[in-house]
Amino acid sequence: MRKLLITLATATVVTLPALAGLPDVVALDNADFPQYAPQPNHNWSPINGGFGYNVWTPLADTGGGGTYMEGVGVNNRQVEGNFSFALYAGGGSYDISRQLTSPITGVGEFDILTRFDVAGVGPNVVNIRAGNNTAAFSGGELLSFGIVNGNELSYTDGSGFQLLPSGEARGSVWSWNVDFNTIAGTYSLTVTNLGGGYAATVVGNLEPNGNSVDSFAVINSSTGGSQNVVFDVPSFSVPIPEPSSLALLGLGLAAGFWVRRRQ
Repeated sequence: MRKLLITLATATVVTLPALAGLPDVVALDNADFPQYAPQPNHNWSPINGGFGYNVWTPLADTGGGGTYMEGVGVNNRQVEGNFSFALYAGGGSYDISRQLTSPITGVGEFDILTRFDVAGVGPNVVNIRAGNNTAAFSGGELLSFGIVNGNELSYTDGSGFQLLPSGEARGSVWSWNVDFNTIAGTYSLTVTNLGGGYAATVVGNLEPNGNSVDSFAVINSSTGGSQNVVFDVPSFSVPIPEPSSLALLGLGLAAGFWVRRRQ
């Protein structure tokens, strides 16, 4: 019995880091959610769909364009499910932000799907931001990614603008995953073409604009007809202790205490 308890206590210490936490989704939205019914709902910005977010905020530096919903019965260019959120630029640019109900300070994760059906002029990107600056897309920006003045993927972080060797990136569906630490000011960005082919991971420093993530924003700057930025399933997650791991830790500590008493 004594050997069994010693083994159990030791195993607890060894295995605990691998079971330390699972991501807890604290904010999520999807154009297929019933709050946006009946779809396609082209005026979706006044609707506070999903959970963990405040209402959408069109930004003041918009020069034209607006929102619409891509998918079945429209152009069938959705990135997931039957419908996706989309922005058209019109005669200028259009950008919109979404603020978290509770800012994330420290470690977190942001995920989003995108399709850039654009000429590639200007910034056609997604960013995560400190605060929720309603005057300018870049206000409080910590990291941005997408397509800027070309046809390849790029990102902007604390070191400036960086081009990714993705080849032709317009039209494909891209999955973006950002693991960030606002206290350390660091991030890891992974992008994957869901149709196959290019995938990459980069690491670096966030832009020095704050120590929390409060919002994300999307901008379409490619003017003219049929110039659209499509996106969906924006989500934020944070790590939490797994209940079973805490129970295992308690059992291991109790076993260790019992062994010491017996000795």
